[in-house]
Amino acid sequence: MPNLDMYSGDWTTLQARHLLRRTTFGPSREMVNTSVEMGLSQTLDQLFAEQPLPDLPVNSHPDEGGVAYPDPYVNYGEPWFDRPIHPDDINDRSLQSRTLKARLRSLVGWTYLQMFYSGISLREKMALFWHNHFVVAGEIFAQRKYVYQTLFRTNAFGNFKQLTKDITIDTGMLKYLSGTINTKDAPNENYSRELLELFTIGKGEMVDPGDYTNYTETDVEQLARALTGWYIPKSRAGHDGLYAEYNRRKHDTGDKQLSHRFNNAVITDNGENEYKDVVDVIFQQDECSRFITRKLYRWFVYSEITSEIETNIIEPLAQIIRDNDYEVGPALRVLFASDHFFETTACMIKSPIDFIMSASRGLGVTPPAETIEEEYKYAVVLYVMATQLDQSIFCHPNVAGWKAYYQEPQFYKTWINSLLLPRRTNVANSMVYGEKYEIDDGIFFVSAVIPVLEIAESIVGAEYPEILVSELVAHLFNYPITDEQKAQLKSILTLGLMDDEWTEEYGYYLEDPTNKAKKSGVQTKLRTLFSTMVQMSEFQIM
Repeated sequence: MPNLDMYSGDWTTLQARHLLRRTTFGPSREMVNTSVEMGLSQTLDQLFAEQPLPDLPVNSHPDEGGVAYPDPYVNYGEPWFDRPIHPDDINDRSLQSRTLKARLRSLVGWTYLQMFYSGISLREKMALFWHNHFVVAGEIFAQRKYVYQTLFRTNAFGNFKQLTKDITIDTGMLKYLSGTINTKDAPNENYSRELLELFTIGKGEMVDPGDYTNYTETDVEQLARALTGWYIPKSRAGHDGLYAEYNRRKHDTGDKQLSHRFNNAVITDNGENEYKDVVDVIFQQDECSRFITRKLYRWFVYSEITSEIETNIIEPLAQIIRDNDYEVGPALRVLFASDHFFETTACMIKSPIDFIMSASRGLGVTPPAETIEEEYKYAVVLYVMATQLDQSIFCHPNVAGWKAYYQEPQFYKTWINSLLLPRRTNVANSMVYGEKYEIDDGIFFVSAVIPVLEIAESIVGAEYPEILVSELVAHLFNYPITDEQKAQLKSILTLGLMDDEWTEEYGYYLEDPTNKAKKSGVQTKLRTLFSTMVQMSEFQIM
């Protein structure tokens, strides 16, 4: 029977790796070893530790001829967030477009760097969760995306109710779901509908036409009226600003009568604070806590929620959220410390971002950091890789987010199909052998980045194929493989010959690591081994 009793079993690399794979992006061997040394409780302390916001993203394009290019407002290495949102001083429309795109590239590269360097911290995984929950897409201004994204970092495992209030008047959300044209004379229901159906409480089953388990069409209409009056002011240059403002003349000041689903509550005029009343009324319904708990469970544990899971896991966690006035951190900590979390053997297919981070950070990759340009370009390549695999941040397919977290019965299986699986193979190979990517209208070459020699040298007994393969299997895979599979992997090192062949060759290399011929022979076999392993189905799951 699933339960939330405190986990009291052994704390080894197996348990540490499971926790970190679900709560961080591609944990490295060092992270796993650190977690083992700390123990479960201290690992959780670090996962939930508050952190200052990272430094702002910067212009990563070097100046050309002493002139900032392509962004005339920002020198190389300087942040662009507080500069004019639109490059009006540039008369060339093509250069204007390049400037805006350069900032967007900077933002996505910077975002991937935050994931890459996040260490043992839950913040970036939760920031991505909220990004997939409160979807905003189609924005062309990087500053607005940064403001939107910062909401999720500052409230990563904080208050769901407050975050819902904040996102309601976020300018990106106002634009995306028609909040800027929602006025008393022409109420628009786009946001109020998604606020109920996707963001807070869920629709539930239809009871009667226009009446669902959790709300009615009347509630959608009335909440749309309560949310009127918000707009995005123009900047001095005539372009939209970054923060919303309230216009009472466009707000519906009449009473808003909700249905029996909300106990016939009435929302009265409260001016610029009325949107907060809307959220408070919705969150009086216990179903909001269950709704977000199910989404968190599917993000961190598994897609299938049985009646037993609903009763013994979802409901108790939802109660913890309610008891803490919708702070999600306490419930998540209970989940991550539970028997259920560590005993759940059902696997998740890695999202593209998890897959790429597992094949890079998880295997000891260090991004090139000699220059800001190189570091950001490498991070943008990771973004391009994930986009090729159908997970593009800031560009969700629709307001419901990525299908893997809501579309039944496929769920995570949507990450792998006849089109995407070959792409995963190509991405995996590029991490082992290197690949060319077109960035900034030029070619950026990702060299063979997985440090196969260093990884082998960190394994005690790597001169013995059995030990080397077993250690790599333990780190790369979340589940055991068969003896036959191990034998096949071992034969890659030995070329089908006796184990002594590898032992001897690797020993010669260790005795003379500067010898190019010896190094090349060992490196080639290791790269072939790693290439095979990161393409195996066992590497696709966690």
